[in-house]
Amino acid sequence: MTIGPQARAAAAAGLLAAACVAWSASPLSGTGGVFLAVAVVCAALSVVRLALGAVPGEPLVYLNPVLRAGRVAAAHVRGTPWAEGLVIAALVLEALHRSRPWHTGLLGAALLAYLLAVHLAESRARLAVLRPQVPLLAAGLGLLVVAVGAAMLPAVTGSAADLMAILAAVAAVAVGGLALQQP
Repeated sequence: MTIGPQARAAAAAGLLAAACVAWSASPLSGTGGVFLAVAVVCAALSVVRLALGAVPGEPLVYLNPVLRAGRVAAAHVRGTPWAEGLVIAALVLEALHRSRPWHTGLLGAALLAYLLAVHLAESRARLAVLRPQVPLLAAGLGLLVVAVGAAMLPAVTGSAADLMAILAAVAAVAVGGLALQQP
């Protein structure tokens, strides 16, 4: 039995969702249980949404009540942005524990990969579709690295802080220029 490209894309998004939830929850603080549950539900339902696929075109007029309820529930799962809910819950979980810039930076990269995987799975597109956006994605990841580096620097004044501020400003202007050039 072979697994189709749609199933592989949904599985990749599911693995990235699980990794994002686990990464953002570690170490779990006492108040994070509710947000962990929300993140797990959003991750599971985003994978279910990918597995359901597109909306069928059949009318709901003459269906038995159980089948009709199932179709209505599937429509609600399809209509809710579970991936965005997972991103919000993961960021809240990350904010609940002690700040570690490298940990947050890796979570940001993983969440970006997750959102791209969900987009590719929903649109049934190949990875080559993102080729025109590679400069913007690289610039965004570069800004993420600069932000993590700036957060890891001790709060000092002087040449290191000034150099980091200048580097961040130049990088932000470069990313803005790249964004304006995209059609």
